[in-house]
Order: sequence, then structure tokens, then C-alpha cells
Amino acid sequence: MIKDIKSCLVNNSWQDIFFKLSTYFYVITFPLFLNLNTIALCLFVFGSVITFKRHRGFINLKENKLEIISFLFLFLAFVFGFFLSKDTTRVLKDIGRTLPLVIIPISVLLHRKSDFNFKSIYISLGWGLFIGMLICWFNIIKSILSRENYLKQASYFFEWIYTDANLVKPLGVHPSYFAVLLVLFISVLCFDKIFMKLQKNKLKLILILAPFFLFLIETNSRVGIISLIVIFLIHALKTFRIKLILGVVLLIFLTGLLSLKFNYLGSKFSKIISLNGEVKFERFQRWKEIANVFNEKDKLILGVGSGDARLVYRRAYYNGGFDLALRNNYNAHNQYLEFFVSNGILGLFIYLFLLIVFYKSTKIKGSSMHFFVVFILFSMTESFLGRSQGVMIFSFFYSILVLNYKPINRHEKIVKRFLI
Repeated sequence: MIKDIKSCLVNNSWQDIFFKLSTYFYVITFPLFLNLNTIALCLFVFGSVITFKRHRGFINLKENKLEIISFLFLFLAFVFGFFLSKDTTRVLKDIGRTLPLVIIPISVLLHRKSDFNFKSIYISLGWGLFIGMLICWFNIIKSILSRENYLKQASYFFEWIYTDANLVKPLGVHPSYFAVLLVLFISVLCFDKIFMKLQKNKLKLILILAPFFLFLIETNSRVGIISLIVIFLIHALKTFRIKLILGVVLLIFLTGLLSLKFNYLGSKFSKIISLNGEVKFERFQRWKEIANVFNEKDKLILGVGSGDARLVYRRAYYNGGFDLALRNNYNAHNQYLEFFVSNGILGLFIYLFLLIVFYKSTKIKGSSMHFFVVFILFSMTESFLGRSQGVMIFSFFYSILVLNYKPINRHEKIVKRFLI
């Protein structure tokens, strides 16, 4: 990455230098503080604006118009909620939070594939994650050493007090969002061709992955861990390599072993399905109650609007006796259900269409498969577009992966033919 930066400084105009450095800085800040990430987004957008003409922005936008229009419709679903909701204050907050659904795809897709160094982007993500991990671990060590009996306090390292939301509290991020970034990073290091040299050095790869995997376990994110196992399993079934199949078995075994040590994670897994096959997952029960209450509204086509969706959830939590969810004003914790309640069948269709466009554009090659798996599963357990961090992660990686795996556009074919 340092060589890439030096090469960038020597061989590019100041506009291109600013654009590339602002891209790396933006990616580094994904796992870090939201305010810093917002500043980095502004710099990235500015970098895209000043290189718009040099990178043939209009031609590139035209080549990627389907993806941009899909994102625009998704954003308009939140805007349309203003006319459906009584609580317009909440809708205005939703509109402000989801504005990057339009800004980020345009800022990425106005460029060519050759304008990005995808390896450096993932290395930047790795550095951002590592910095975030160090901050969290430093906070834990500081807490342990502040106690009179610090050896006894250190034994709580595996307990809830130092894991889950408490782990990432210094960063002000949600543990599942950090886990998603960890899964995307671990997956690309293990399977993407851009890290083939590293993959051949097994010892070095394991040493690099170890702290990231440990932190993933510490986040207690079930969907993150399950997503990683599913990605490994898909690669194992596609290649049918014995070593990789054994690797999947080892990953599952290691996860189970660590779940016993990190007992809060183990208890979360035990609450999914009972030994006799009964679904114990509380969110599943909440989803059924939300669907029942929403069905009574008779607004299946357009929904109740994002502003009034919380009223549906609160009523459902009250009816079902979900006191914790009611007290903390939880969202649906399901992006599919969130769109269905807020925008009806139309809103759910728009979101599914966006995912289908991604599938068709990338053919689910390479790292695009990792992203697809992660967000298909993540959408089942989190309403990730309800947080600014979720909006930015989703829209950036969706766009950058489309740019990387979509068949080369006509303009780039002409440019490459000219250069050759």
C-alpha cells in the first residue's frame, strides 16, 4: 500500500492524488467514529467532483445508470414515507440519514474500474479495523488495570462486560456492523486473487487473520460468524478441495470451542433453536407479532411510512409482551420486514430489485459473493439502513464491487485499445 501511495504521488495529478488518498481515508474510517467517517465522506465526494471531467464522469454514469436508478428509487422510498406518515419528524431524520444512498453510488460509479486500486482499498479497511481493535483492547486493558484486583478482573475478558456492545463502546459503533466489516475483510484475504501471494504463505496468513477472527468472536455477532462460515462453505463446495472442506470443519469447531469460553456468545447461539427443533429466536416471535399488527392496518401495498413504522412495532411488542424491545423502542431487526411495514410490497420489491441488480451486474464473482451472502443474511437480523454506518457501508461496497466485477464498459474498451 505504501508503494502504491508513493507511485500515486509521483505519477498523478493533484486531483487524482486527492481522490485516491480521500478514498483510502474514507475506507479506513468505516469501523471508526461516525463523525470522522462523515468528514471522510465529504472529502471522498469532493475528490470525485474534482476528477469528474478527467475520469469521463458522464460516460461512466451512463454505463451504470441501472444501479444508480435502483439506489435512487430506494432513497425515494424513504422520501415517499413523508406523505404516508403522521410522524414527519422521524421521516425527515430518515431522509437525512439515507441521503448517502444516492451520494455514494454516484461518487463511486462516475469513475472507471481503473481509477480504483481494489487491493489498497481492502488494505485500508484492514488498517481501519486494526486501529479500531487496538482502541477497544486498550480500553479493556485500561479497565482491568484500574481495578485493585486486576488479575481477577482480567478473568472477565471472556464475559459480557468486555464483549458485544461493551467491546466497541469506545468507537460508538454497533458490534454487528463491525463484524460485517471483519467478515468482508477476512473473506477477501482468504479467497480473493488480489491476495494470492499472501494465501500461498499459510503461516503468515494465519498470523494476520488470528486477531481479526478473535475480535469477530468478541463482538458476539451471530450473523457475522454464520456469514463467515457460509462463505467458507460455498468456496469449499465450489472447489471441492479437501483442505478447504477440512478448513470449514475446523472453523466450525473453533467457533464452537470459543463459544464455550465466551459464554455470552454461546448463550446467544443456544437461543436460536432448541434441541427438539423448536425456534427459540426471540426476534422470530417479534417478527410474527409485527406482521400480525401490520396486517390489521390494511396497507399492504404502500405501507404505513417509515415515520409510523415504530408505532406498529411498539404495538406488536406490547401485544406480545416483549418488554425489553418495547422499553428500548427497538426497530424490526429485519431489513426486509422494515421495508414491508414502512413501504409495503412496493418498498420490499425495490430493495429486492436492488439486490437482484447487484447479482446480475457482478455475476456473484469473487468478493461480490461475500458481500451478497453477508447482506442477504444481515438483512434477516438487522435493520441496517436504520443507522448511518449501515447506509455508508452498504452503498459503498455495493457500488465498488459492481464497478470491479461488472463487464468492462465500452468507454474503457476504447481507452485500453488506444493505449495498447
